[in-house]
Amino acid sequence: MRLRALLDTRTLGLRLLGGEDELDRTVRGVMTTDLRDPSRYLSGGELVLTGLAWRREPADSERFVRILAAANVAGLAAGEAELGAIPDDLVQACLRHRLPLFAVEEAVSFASITEHVVRQVSSERAGDLAAVVDRHRRLMTSGPAGGGPEVVLDLLGSDLDLRAWVLSPPAGRSPGPRSRTPVPSCPVSWPPGSPASTWPRPAPAAAARTGSPSRAPRTRSSRSATRAVTCDRRC
Repeated sequence: MRLRALLDTRTLGLRLLGGEDELDRTVRGVMTTDLRDPSRYLSGGELVLTGLAWRREPADSERFVRILAAANVAGLAAGEAELGAIPDDLVQACLRHRLPLFAVEEAVSFASITEHVVRQVSSERAGDLAAVVDRHRRLMTSGPAGGGPEVVLDLLGSDLDLRAWVLSPPAGRSPGPRSRTPVPSCPVSWPPGSPASTWPRPAPAAAARTGSPSRAPRTRSSRSATRAVTCDRRC
């Protein structure tokens, strides 16, 4: 979810104090903290909720915001229950570090914000997982028992925007995209009609086998001589 969606949810009681240009940041989680240095518990993308108990002097705001910015959090939401209005030094520190800052109304609990964020993020993750499972199902049903390689190539191109090739054995025959007519052995490509110069060309296995000179079998005496030379060099 985006920070902008949180701001548009009236029931959360969030008021933007700075960072309007950064509202398209993605929120991947939420964390409530009043530690002066919470960096060890941050992985990036969090909306950080704080009651400002860490602030003992104006200089603390710069240090706290610098730590959050280095951890790549999505934004900071400060509650007004402890100090009332959000201190100006915190607002200025967030502006310097381009960190979106929200004020949380006294009537709104951090628990309600946390619940909302977790519910939204979990729903999005469940949707992503469902899409992955559906794509996997379509790939399996479009395989050899379903429609052949051209159907799989169509799926890779339409869903994943990938270029792919199916290489047939040297003496085999492979159908082209959307075609049931056998054609001479060649790669089946996506997108259809892509130039042959872009196809990967593996080295022929037969040529690799016949191109190298054969070695004469080593006799017992030659192996003994080799071991003797090796021994002399090591000694």
